Amino acid sequence: MARFVVEVAGPAGAGKTTVAQHLTARPQFVGASVWNLPRPLYAASAVRTTPAIAALIGATRWLPWEETEQLIRLDALDHFLRRLPEGDRSVVVLDEGPVFAFAWFRVLGHPCFRDGRRDAWWRAALAHWAARLDVIVLLDGADPLLVDRLRSRTKDHPLKSSSDQELYHRLPARVRMGHLRSDGPRGDRAEGHLPGKQRRASRGARGPGPRSLPGHRPCRLT
Repeated sequence: MARFVVEVAGPAGAGKTTVAQHLTARPQFVGASVWNLPRPLYAASAVRTTPAIAALIGATRWLPWEETEQLIRLDALDHFLRRLPEGDRSVVVLDEGPVFAFAWFRVLGHPCFRDGRRDAWWRAALAHWAARLDVIVLLDGADPLLVDRLRSRTKDHPLKSSSDQELYHRLPARVRMGHLRSDGPRGDRAEGHLPGKQRRASRGARGPGPRSLPGHRPCRLT
């Protein structure tokens, strides 16, 4: 996979899809996501991820369906990128790619992705995708703006129908942490994080949040 791969990441409502759509309207860019890939890719990935699914069942003592689907989607995206034909479009823009998936596992996934039971998989997956991604663009915004955009947009989200109190507690802070932290699933500095990849951009003022990783130059969208 010789292409330059960028993921646009950040909490819901930060404008990831809008930015990705503007970029992929240019002839040298192509878009991709864990969603809406060819069905045969998902079917093949369901077979390839059988060992990971079995390990997940062992950790949870049941079959967590959403987590299983996310494992399959992540593998399918990996193989989609490998199979992209070489051509004039030299930059791949991911809207909801591996960073989205890792944040989902950490914030909304089963506790086994946070309490150490899936540490081995977590480290291996991060190391794998660290070699796949060239840049991560992190979009952010003021908490009221994110909540307002989440409420008013047509795109669905699992927290969209939650109360304002729950949204302010869970959505901006926790998902921001899921996207911005570079440590392991339990807060330790895990081998295989994604160093040197992030560029931050924000909309509006917000309160203190997770600090930028050392050595990363932030950027701002106005």
